[in-house]
Amino acid sequence: MHLSPRQFRALADEADELHRAGMATFAEETAELHLGAARASRRRFLGGAGLAGVGLAAAPVVLARGRVATASAPALDDQTIAGYAQGVELAAVAAYTAAAAALTNATLPVAEMFMGHHQQHADAFGAVAGDKAASGPNQKLVTALTPALQAVTDEMSALELAFTLENQAAYTYAAALTLLQDPAYAAATSTILPIEAQHAVVLGLALGKSVADVFPTGAFESASLGDGTDPLAGLDPAVFA
Repeated sequence: MHLSPRQFRALADEADELHRAGMATFAEETAELHLGAARASRRRFLGGAGLAGVGLAAAPVVLARGRVATASAPALDDQTIAGYAQGVELAAVAAYTAAAAALTNATLPVAEMFMGHHQQHADAFGAVAGDKAASGPNQKLVTALTPALQAVTDEMSALELAFTLENQAAYTYAAALTLLQDPAYAAATSTILPIEAQHAVVLGLALGKSVADVFPTGAFESASLGDGTDPLAGLDPAVFA
């Protein structure tokens, strides 16, 4: 690891402070949402081409970099997007759990902290998803992540997987921000996106990555979506929903 355990934990604690503030904001932004089947008008959640902006998303990690544009993505309302995000967060919890065996005492507490953040993000999205809430981790995503998890052999490869996963999670939410109809849903989602991005920064610094590698899509997160094979694109619901 390219940071001392003390430096790594200090950076993680900063991410934890951001998480706590973000979750408080999430609660404020969603306090007056009136959930119901007819609340939000439906809109197509397009993948890949034509989406520009910011982001990360939990997807099959470190595979070949082939970006996919999907013209047949399902139409999702705000609650369905929230339920989808919940399933992605729960898949991230499952991934961190599976990778934990490769971590040392220096990195495991931070991984457990980040895993706790993902669980709370899942709970928050689930609370506003209504009857569209996920029943568990996104199983298509879990299946896609399994080969990468099985390829983890040591601490550094586990951190690399988590780095890509966190980035892809943020990209997914960046794409969601271009499609959510209710400002409260968009505001709430925008409080979670930077937490995932901060996770990636901490992991990237621990891996000794350059500034360009820590911010692989530049100053703004990518809002492109794909099939999980591109570490610079989010998870397309047309593939994983």
